[in-house]
Amino acid sequence: MLQEGIYYQKGTTPGKHLSLIFLRLNKDKSTENIRQDIEGLWKICHELKKGRIKDLPGVDLPIESLSILIGYGKNIFSIDGLNKTIPSDLNQFGSFRKPKANGGGKLLIGSGLSYSNKVYKNVATEDIVLQFIGDTELSVSRPVVEIWKFISDTDNDIELSKFYKGFQREDHRSWIDFHDGISNMKSGDERFDAISIKPSTGLDNWTELGTYLTFIRLSVNLKEWRYLSLKEQEIAVGRMKLTGCPVEKIKDSVAFPSLGCPFTGTNSITDKINGKYVNKSFFEPPVTVDLETRLSHVQRANQHRSPSSSRDSLRVFRQGYEFLEHIDEYPGFSAGLNFISFQDTPERIQRMLTQPTWLGNTNFGGKEDDENPKLDSLLEVLASGIYFVPPVNENESFPGEIIFKQIETAHNNV
Repeated sequence: MLQEGIYYQKGTTPGKHLSLIFLRLNKDKSTENIRQDIEGLWKICHELKKGRIKDLPGVDLPIESLSILIGYGKNIFSIDGLNKTIPSDLNQFGSFRKPKANGGGKLLIGSGLSYSNKVYKNVATEDIVLQFIGDTELSVSRPVVEIWKFISDTDNDIELSKFYKGFQREDHRSWIDFHDGISNMKSGDERFDAISIKPSTGLDNWTELGTYLTFIRLSVNLKEWRYLSLKEQEIAVGRMKLTGCPVEKIKDSVAFPSLGCPFTGTNSITDKINGKYVNKSFFEPPVTVDLETRLSHVQRANQHRSPSSSRDSLRVFRQGYEFLEHIDEYPGFSAGLNFISFQDTPERIQRMLTQPTWLGNTNFGGKEDDENPKLDSLLEVLASGIYFVPPVNENESFPGEIIFKQIETAHNNV
């Protein structure tokens, strides 16, 4: 089954805070020593779930609904003597392009996303990623320190190379003030069918019911965004700014919302009556024949293809978290999104970002050849990575142990 930390089921809601920790291994060690290092690391993580840390023996700390997920990058499969070879989809689609040596450069050939000119090295491409989701900032910050303690105390050659944090917004808007990320796949079967790796009879059958995590840390150029008029912003996003209603059509450079949105008695699609989202049917952008509307961001990113189990649907389950951090340059902060998605193959996200009818050759939205100049660098990539997230196997000490040693599985595949 899928690891925890992927909130695809009905009635489940992710915690408000996120941290992602990227770890690099010493690949000169034996496979067994590396396995033991990860096993020790995983024990520390599970002590945190119980509210316990090494330096406070006997003290029960708040648990705060912490969930933990582990994923493996492409590079880890270069270790000699592993029990498993790299999954074929990770091998074929499991990496983004490197930034240029002097900064910047395309994330993928055919994509409109590029690294920031200040990014010379992609620090999110490592051997292991750990995802922590919890209800408080402390719950996802403490793992960073406790993992550092573990590495320092045991001298086991694991390097904590980078961590990122994020949070969810109560207003359901993004930093550009729109509800551009509110539509997502329906919880339950639709999400599961897009997320879970399908049965296989080949060498990859041990990956069944695992998934792939894609991470892209995107900064938003708010200065350029605010130069756009309200009409330009609404056409680019495909939603009305104040109400969040999806755009149905565009005529004479004016966007028109879906008829009846929002319902009488509400001012925005996220307003509730008696605790319920009465405008929830407007969370999804409509299927429209208006060609200009179909070029907007929300239409390009969600084309309603089904079934979600087909990789050609290019459906992915998004579970992103916003970020805001200090920088020394003007304006003194960097705002953006930790884009995180889960899918049964990273091929889905690579095709979504590169195919012209989806987000290919466009940074945010609009026509490929005459995208508004203020939109052509609205989003910049600060870091990116793709990780295989193995299924849970009750015979393992930690998810993915089978990569390092023989383990009994449901397929009796050791």
